[in-house]
Amino acid sequence: MTTVVYLHGVGGSAPAWNGRGWDLSLRSALAAVRPDLSGGFDTVAVDFDDLMDRPGLVRRQGASDFDYLDDQRGDAGRVITGSAEQNGQITAYRRRRDRLSEVVQDCSDAAAPPGVRWPCFLPGEMMVRVPLWDMRQAGHYRHDRSVQSHVLDRVSEQIEQIDDDVILLAHSLGSVVALDALHMRSVQIGMFISFGSPIGVDPTWGGRWEGSGTFPYDRVGSWLNVVNLHDFITWRRGLSRRFPEAVDAFIRAGVGFAGPGNFHDPATYLGSGPVVAAVAAYLDSDGGCG
Repeated sequence: MTTVVYLHGVGGSAPAWNGRGWDLSLRSALAAVRPDLSGGFDTVAVDFDDLMDRPGLVRRQGASDFDYLDDQRGDAGRVITGSAEQNGQITAYRRRRDRLSEVVQDCSDAAAPPGVRWPCFLPGEMMVRVPLWDMRQAGHYRHDRSVQSHVLDRVSEQIEQIDDDVILLAHSLGSVVALDALHMRSVQIGMFISFGSPIGVDPTWGGRWEGSGTFPYDRVGSWLNVVNLHDFITWRRGLSRRFPEAVDAFIRAGVGFAGPGNFHDPATYLGSGPVVAAVAAYLDSDGGCG
């Protein structure tokens, strides 16, 4: 059995407008193309917005204040570059990555990667301090070491309690949390799917893991990142330039910047062809990542 775990963005994982929650959107889209698989998994949402929803200004902390995170990492961040063990893990991972890339490229609604990267006029540090749309939650996670630690603890503990294979879905800020959890905690998952992620726009997110040689090949089966070219959070940027372990897939979906089915809505992403194809391939392979 497989369990699909969902990590939300700012504001929590309450059902979307008109009952179009993340899990219903995924099951409905999967049922339309593979009805035999739509009921073949359980779903769990890990809520952590209560840990980030703090009053007051977002206060920047120095880099030294985050050293304690490295002390908590233990075996989860071990570097074994060059060993026969890791070489085998990297080779196997790359095979799965290449197979995943083939799967999502065959989707009829997949869009071509953008030819021109738009300049980004919204600095990430400014965005996480905006007192609207719960954006300060992202600021508190980014700068408060206590908040970050508690969020990572909750996420990792709930995932580790699952005996099934895990597909980890991570929306927006949830993709940042997921990447940190994979590096800072001993989380093991079969497939990681990020979508609506700011990681490709803001180098601060995931900056500690870029080119660090610490990607947990032994605990992650594959990584798909989906970018809606209309989504202002992604700014038309994928993640594979920073993280070659990720497979980028691009879509054009949604209606408007707000309301049901908007460009950044998790339901918009989870009903898309690349996500459905990746989940179906994983379920078809009985957890073998395709």
